[in-house]
Amino acid sequence: MWLVVFVGWACAAEESPEAIPATHAQERLITVVSGAGEKLTTFAVDADGRVLAGVAKDTPVIRVYGPSGERTAEWKLPIPPEAINVGPKGDIFVAGQGVLLRLDDTGDVKLEKQSPNMAIAGDAAKEIQRRVQDKRSRAVSTKQQDEIKMYKRRLAEMQQKIADLDRDLFALDQRDLEKPLEDEAEEIEAERTKLQKRRAVCSKLQSKLELNVVNPPSQRRLAARRPPAGREPAPPEPEVGVRQLIANQMRIASISASRDEVFFACSSSTGSGFDVWRTSYTFTDAKKIGEGLRGCCGQLDVQANDNGIYVAENTRHRVRGFSRDGRQLLEFGSRERGRDDTFDGCCNPMNVAFGDDGSVYTAESGSGRVKRFSSNGTFMQLVGQVELVPGCKKVSIAVSPRGDRVYMLDITRGHIVVMSRGSSKAAAVVPADETTIAALPPRDAPSP
Repeated sequence: MWLVVFVGWACAAEESPEAIPATHAQERLITVVSGAGEKLTTFAVDADGRVLAGVAKDTPVIRVYGPSGERTAEWKLPIPPEAINVGPKGDIFVAGQGVLLRLDDTGDVKLEKQSPNMAIAGDAAKEIQRRVQDKRSRAVSTKQQDEIKMYKRRLAEMQQKIADLDRDLFALDQRDLEKPLEDEAEEIEAERTKLQKRRAVCSKLQSKLELNVVNPPSQRRLAARRPPAGREPAPPEPEVGVRQLIANQMRIASISASRDEVFFACSSSTGSGFDVWRTSYTFTDAKKIGEGLRGCCGQLDVQANDNGIYVAENTRHRVRGFSRDGRQLLEFGSRERGRDDTFDGCCNPMNVAFGDDGSVYTAESGSGRVKRFSSNGTFMQLVGQVELVPGCKKVSIAVSPRGDRVYMLDITRGHIVVMSRGSSKAAAVVPADETTIAALPPRDAPSP
């Protein structure tokens, strides 16, 4: 028994990963929201070290904080911000609810346009609506045909009843010709009156049935709902699938810019996953450059710089690099335990950012880890680890101009965590233990 215990302890010690020295440590928090009715959704850091925090509320705003964390301004927005980024020229890009904005460094909105993917979503929604209406029309037509068949059957039955009544009345007339006795004559007359009343009722029912055969009730009800002459009919209420498609397309997961172009990620309009779009700084010349990228919990972070486009494809535990045209250039990362260059947890890395030297910073939800890689994907160092509420969620990160501060979004608590280089709090970080580790994700996903 002692041998078994010793061997088990030795194996556990051998598997336990060594502590990794971190370059930064959590220093302080920037509390952006603290009351009800407000939600911190996204943020960015500009070249002056200002923190631009997007807040969704009745009147959406960007709250601006100086490098030391004090609030210096608040800019009103026409849309709830879902993604914010600062371009290399200092332009501030905001996206949300199917709209793209470009702001100057004082928060003035210089350009506002519908995101180009919404046009495709609109076409897809119209097609869905058309198919639904066609299906309804066919259903109405089938219902009317079934009604007509039913009323024809009832009409035939009623005609037979009238024929039977006419035969009985004729028989009574024949008996009258035989000059019956007084008592019998009274009986015949009473029977004739009863049959005539029944025939009158059947005759009215026959007339109604004949009308229903020619113009069934469903058709009359449909005509009654039509607007009076001269009035346009009210547009049909969008179907649930249409509304969901539009809602999905309106959500923009991320936005970023190179020196001349803007890139954003949104839900695919033709299938599952995410699409990546490229536009000019005026949000024109739009082109879809990637599709079918996989993201968990409605999140896919796409960031652009002079080296290309980097995508945190979190469900596959990797970062993929593309050219501006969507041609894959590189890929790094995997789901594997105990290695510096891998990513733990359900869906990581969740977000990426860049240093001034082009290095790539990755953020992991749940564990709160930030790692740094070279532009070609070589692991450089563990930046640090912050305290986050566990869960699969957006953890946007940003790096100060000199790289001395790294910021991470804590969307659950409504604040931004600030990590500083060389802080006295910096220490070795031991990788978090996980009881189950999935196999290496498949590498056969289609490239954009």
